[in-house]
Amino acid sequence: MLRAFEIDCELNYDVQAPTTFLFKIEAALSPEQSTGDEWLTTDPPLLLGRYTDGLGNRTLRLNVLPGPFSIRYRTTALVQRWPGSDALRETPIASLPLHVIPFLTGSRYIESETMFADAVNWIGTSDTGFRRVQRICQWVRDNVKYEIGTSLPNGSTLDVLATRTGVCRDYAHVAIGLCRALNIPARFVVGHVFWDTPPPDFHALFEAWLDGQWILFDPTEMADPRDLIRIGTGQDAADLPFATIFGTAQMTRMSPLVNHLPG
Repeated sequence: MLRAFEIDCELNYDVQAPTTFLFKIEAALSPEQSTGDEWLTTDPPLLLGRYTDGLGNRTLRLNVLPGPFSIRYRTTALVQRWPGSDALRETPIASLPLHVIPFLTGSRYIESETMFADAVNWIGTSDTGFRRVQRICQWVRDNVKYEIGTSLPNGSTLDVLATRTGVCRDYAHVAIGLCRALNIPARFVVGHVFWDTPPPDFHALFEAWLDGQWILFDPTEMADPRDLIRIGTGQDAADLPFATIFGTAQMTRMSPLVNHLPG
């Protein structure tokens, strides 16, 4: 199903000292989505450095002098993403494509190697494939309380499981950890999302490799995965901060808005 969206994302900062910013806010280059004309503006006007990695993640670099600073990204996006189904199966490790193998192992914020026994105990082995990933998402919803302000900047899956609280980033990390512990490749996804009642933030989900394709899941159930415009894909949140700041600056406003377009 093809869905159309309008993105208008603006971030404002008070910069206290010369600062270099790295931003990941542009829609990724992806087979499942395309963009129309794009407008990227800054106030004050600045030279932009750009880099796109092998996963289609787009990074912007800006050097900013002290004072008020804003960056605004606008575009329209077309997304065609099909929902998963119970028929989707897991792929034996011996048959996995080599580019998928890295998403089977632990990463900076996801200690999947230590989670095997818990994963078997919590999730069980009665279901496989799509249904097992659904069971993982349900376990996370049932056992981690969504609570704004509880996520640690460098918190890992073990921290979340210790406190049983977190936000979308943490839900995705725990679900990815359980998938990887059960030999299901999984990866972290961040994007712009259409909300009925927009929160002032981006959204984190995850993908699992099933039957030769990446299938998107939202363990929070806050958004329809078909309403996500992908910004980036990676091992975990360490790969996909929307802003990395080298210097001294304070955010004063965040407005990542998405509207659903008819048609």
